Amino acid sequence: MGVISDFINYLRFTDGIATSDIIGWSLGALAGIVAYKLIDHMQTSIERHSMVASIEDGFSGLFDMPIAISDAPHTELTEKDVEDRKVMVRSVLNDDTPWETVRCKDDPSRLEMHIISNQRYMHIRDNDKRSDWISTQALHELCLKCRRIEKLYKDGVMKRIDLADMFREIVPLGASGRMEYISAYYDDFDADCLGYIVMQTVVSCDKCKNDSDYLKYFSYYYTAHPDIHRYFVEGTRIRKIRDFLAVRRFKRIVKDRSERYNKND
Repeated sequence: MGVISDFINYLRFTDGIATSDIIGWSLGALAGIVAYKLIDHMQTSIERHSMVASIEDGFSGLFDMPIAISDAPHTELTEKDVEDRKVMVRSVLNDDTPWETVRCKDDPSRLEMHIISNQRYMHIRDNDKRSDWISTQALHELCLKCRRIEKLYKDGVMKRIDLADMFREIVPLGASGRMEYISAYYDDFDADCLGYIVMQTVVSCDKCKNDSDYLKYFSYYYTAHPDIHRYFVEGTRIRKIRDFLAVRRFKRIVKDRSERYNKND
């Protein structure tokens, strides 16, 4: 009550507060709020661009690493000639030839693996055209980057335009047997992470008007392999309420683009 009484006495002494003072204080407060919001937006934008650039550079650096091997079909991997057959990781990721869960002949419960030059290489293709291997380092870093993208997207740091811009690095992970291999090498929890960001990237491309032919191919592959659908629309990473509309839109997109891919064929 003492503060109110003092304020009333002040008004009596000064004959009230001038309207110009009220307007001046209001404009000053408004200008302060606007300035704070602008500075906060600039700082947030700079931090977001820095994090996204770090992810993009990480993908580029990983894909350029010569820690994959491409050899003649049905060839036994040996250390003496492996250096001549090393290729960049992107060579086994940008190829639509399906990965295979190649298992040990003496123990079918284990995936085939060899240790060459202190690197563990997993056998991911063995057909009549080629025999390919990829380092476990590449698989670990790939899953690590995908988990980072998932966290940044869910926290609102990465936007849909960022996912749409990175579709060439992200969407191929969901096709050509890679989901099945990651699930066999790790487990469904890691495959669910890849499925989640691929699903959100496909939706982001649709919202950002990205109509790449590869997205049509992915939609065709997805439709033709119902066994992988659970990673994209039923995975443990999906938030039932917040991602409900995205999952529904994803189903519509892949159905529509798969039909267009078939018509083009």
